This record gives sequence, structure tokens and C-alpha cells, in this order.
Amino acid sequence: MQFFACCTSRIQERPTRDFNDDNERAGGSSQDVGLGIAFKPDKQGHLEVKRLVKGGPAEKSNLIKVSNQDLGDVLHAVDGENVLGRSRMEVVNLLKGPQGTKVKVKVLRPEPNGKKTFYDFVLERQPFEDI
Repeated sequence: MQFFACCTSRIQERPTRDFNDDNERAGGSSQDVGLGIAFKPDKQGHLEVKRLVKGGPAEKSNLIKVSNQDLGDVLHAVDGENVLGRSRMEVVNLLKGPQGTKVKVKVLRPEPNGKKTFYDFVLERQPFEDI
């Protein structure tokens, strides 16, 4: 099973060099940084948060929750743009940007009572290592 490591220095199971090549072809810069969120699309195209990169801005914030069975965050929007049905590279490009810039992330979180609640978080893009 492959997860898409969003806004890291690489995509899991692919060397760093390949990610930077993809990044530049997609209109990004190898100097762009991100949040350290690894996501995986479910069958409906929702992007489930599967892992937070240790030391990345998302993990350090303690705001984003990793999906575990039917609990955990689903990425809904980035800077007001809905990400449902978008390609992996489109979402990566929305989340990454210059170091120190802010990005607004909207997640849908299942609550223990069975309801689902939207949460908006503003995080700062920072460099980190995905090891």
C-alpha cells in the first residue's frame, strides 16, 4: 500500500531526486516546503491523513489527527480550495510553498458521538526531514 507524503522532501517509496524532478515539472520549486502530512485517497476520493512526518509542522502543531480505522482527519480544503477529486500533485502543490508562509487547512473529523465536524487550522510551512 502506498501513501502520498504530502509536502515532504520526497514521496514514500520514491527517491528524493524523483520527487524534486516531479515537483519542478509540476510548477514547484525544490526550495518549497510544506507541512509533513502523508495522505491516501479512499474509494470516494477523500484524502485520509495516514501519517504525520515526525518533526514536521503538522506533527508539531498537535492539531491534525491521523486516520485510524474510521477515526481521524480527512483533508477537505487547502486555502479555501476543495481537494476532493484532485490529483495527488494538485494537492501537494496547494500544500507546499515558500518557507514561513501560512496555509489554511480544513479537515473533516469524525467525533466519538458519530457526528463529523469541520476544523480549520492555519499552519506555517517549514522544512523537515522525512526519514
